[in-house]
Amino acid sequence: MSRTAGARDKQKRARRVDADTPKGIIAAQNPELPENFNREQIGFMMEIIPKEPLDSNDVAEMEKRFENYLRVCAERDMRVSNQGAYLAIGVSKDDVYNWTVRCSTNPERCEFIKKVQKICAFYRESMMASGKLNPVVGIFWQKNYDGFKDQQEVVLTPNTDPLGEQKDPESMRQKYLEATYNLAESAESAERAISDPPQLPERTRDEAPAQNP
Repeated sequence: MSRTAGARDKQKRARRVDADTPKGIIAAQNPELPENFNREQIGFMMEIIPKEPLDSNDVAEMEKRFENYLRVCAERDMRVSNQGAYLAIGVSKDDVYNWTVRCSTNPERCEFIKKVQKICAFYRESMMASGKLNPVVGIFWQKNYDGFKDQQEVVLTPNTDPLGEQKDPESMRQKYLEATYNLAESAESAERAISDPPQLPERTRDEAPAQNP
């Protein structure tokens, strides 16, 4: 159907959002959910949640639960994550932190938890390298789970004179000694002047003060 010249289009058009802007990044991370998405997510969680309480010292059981978690992720085509692994094992993020900091209580458990963290970190890095994970989200996870942090390097250089030549330590020592000696000599002279003021001649009684003509 042809459009009359000068007529306005009453249908609202979606505004284009640049993918490099913050709005574009948010829009890319919040697409419309596909059909049955929530059902698949909930079914996945119900399958990995442990049915029995965990003995915190039973590392063999932890290994078994983690392997089962990886198997279910592969079968259901779900992404591997730290929180998902912790949920499948039956531990919390606080438990993981305490166990990795205090390795002396159970070194075998500490090594197992570090292995879980390395596997999850490698999976995230692989997703980022293949372009399947937004770098902003990946960096956020790396800072929270993989120990990454922003770091600035400060380079210290030895003090130099305006001409750019480094001062000789011996000459600097000599200057210091001379300055100290001059300071001590000045202080001694000032002290002597205060303790021994100049003596003025005494005026005799017969002398009268001079009067102005």
